[in-house]
Amino acid sequence: MKRLKALLKNEQRGQALVEFSLVGIIFFAVVFGMIDVGRAVWNYNTLAQATREGTRYAVVHGARCDADASCSPADAASVEALVLKNASGLGDSLVTVDVEWVCRIGDGDCNDIWDHVTVTSQYDYKPFFFLSGLLDLPAVTLTSSSTMEIHY
Repeated sequence: MKRLKALLKNEQRGQALVEFSLVGIIFFAVVFGMIDVGRAVWNYNTLAQATREGTRYAVVHGARCDADASCSPADAASVEALVLKNASGLGDSLVTVDVEWVCRIGDGDCNDIWDHVTVTSQYDYKPFFFLSGLLDLPAVTLTSSSTMEIHY
């Protein structure tokens, strides 16, 4: 009888191991998936904040700011450099920035008062926990756009 009880106890330990391995795979996939979604939201917030800062810089550095010796008008390169600086945690090679000035009146300099500037940034987000080759998930393109009116 003791031998039969010991044999049944060993079988139950094997059953618990199999159950844990089946449930554990699903549990850890959900936990790591939630961490990756959290990282994606964090990266999007970083990109959106950097885009807003670039737009704000373009708004306060319009064509008329050269009247002041300490100010120079914004151009696409300076706005892009500022966005990349503020999105430093994302990696410069993965972030693309597009700057577009829209004229209120169809002619003349589009970097003047009451004109609009739109800054659009894109970032290719690759999930971290699935880089090991278990799942080859494609990169997700995060996009942020900001439009403001030039006041200076």
